[in-house]
Amino acid sequence: MLLEEMFPSLLQATKVFHDQTGGPWEVIVVDDGSVDDTIHWIENMPEKNVKLITRRRITGFALACNLGFSACRYDIVILLGNDVIVDNDFILSVLPHFTEGNVFGVALKSLTRDRSTLNSGGKLAEFRMGFWKTYQNYDVVNSGDEKGSNGPLYSFFLTGGACALNRKKLHELGGFEPLMSPFYWEDVELSYRAWKRGWVIVYEPKSVVYQDVAKDIRGTLNRVRFERLNTRNRFIFLWKNLHDPGMFLMHLGATFLLGLQAVLTLRASFFLGFWDFLLKLPAVLKKRRIEKRASRLKDRAIRKIFNELRKKSFVVLK
Repeated sequence: MLLEEMFPSLLQATKVFHDQTGGPWEVIVVDDGSVDDTIHWIENMPEKNVKLITRRRITGFALACNLGFSACRYDIVILLGNDVIVDNDFILSVLPHFTEGNVFGVALKSLTRDRSTLNSGGKLAEFRMGFWKTYQNYDVVNSGDEKGSNGPLYSFFLTGGACALNRKKLHELGGFEPLMSPFYWEDVELSYRAWKRGWVIVYEPKSVVYQDVAKDIRGTLNRVRFERLNTRNRFIFLWKNLHDPGMFLMHLGATFLLGLQAVLTLRASFFLGFWDFLLKLPAVLKKRRIEKRASRLKDRAIRKIFNELRKKSFVVLK
C-alpha cells in the first residue's frame, strides 16, 4: 500500500511546520473506492489530525479531490498523490508566497526518488496550431535567487499530484471541473481559470517532493480509452475558457484539420472523444458564459507572460 510509504515523510513535514510556525494542520485522505486495506490502516492510525473520507465506488480524481477540498478548514491546501514522498521543509517553502494576495497556487519541484531526474518543475505553455501546448517543464539556473534578478517564476498550471493552493480562491472557482471526470486536463483547466481571474501561479523550486513515475495514467488505460478522454477534456478546457476571438478562430481551423487527419489515419479515438465533448457542449457553453464574465486577464496576456518567461536566461527547459 503506497500510503504506508508516503505517510512517515508527510507527518514529519507537518511536525516541522508546526514546530517552526505553531500553525494548525490536518491531513485529509480521500479513499476513492479502494479495494486494499487503506481504510482499515487509516482508521487505526494513532495520529488524531488525520481524517478519512471514503467513497463506495471509484468516481475519479476530479470528484474525489473536490470532496476533499470541501472538507478543508485552513487557508492553504496542499494536494498530494499517495505515491509522493516529501522533504521535511516542503511546507515551509511555500508559505511566503501566500502572503501575496494575488497568488492562487504554488507548483512544487518533483524529482525521482533517487533525486537524479526532474519529474515536474515550473510549467511553460505556448499557444500554437490552435491549441495550448502545456507540458514543457522548466527549472532555474540559480534557485537561491528566484526573488532577486530572476523575477517571478510563474507556472502555467499546477500538477494535481503535488501543489499548494489558496483555499478561498479554490472554493471560489469551485474546484476541479466535474465535466472532466474521471480525470485528465482538470489541473490545467483549473489553473487557467485562476489565471483568467487575474490570479497567478508560481513555481517554488525549494519545495521538493519525490515520485517515481514508472507509469502515468496512460499505462492504466488502453490507448483508445486514453486518447478518447484526452480529446474530450482538451476540447472542454478550450471551449470553456478560450475567449479571445482570434485565438478561438485559430482553434476552429485547427480542429477541422485534426478531424481531416483523423479520417485519413482512421483514428476513431478522436471522433469518439469529440462526440463525447459534443454531448457536454450545452453545459460547457453555459459555463463559458460564466467564465467570460468573471475573466480579468485576457488570453493573449497569458500567452505573452509565458512567451516572455521562456526567453529568460535563468530558465532551463527540461
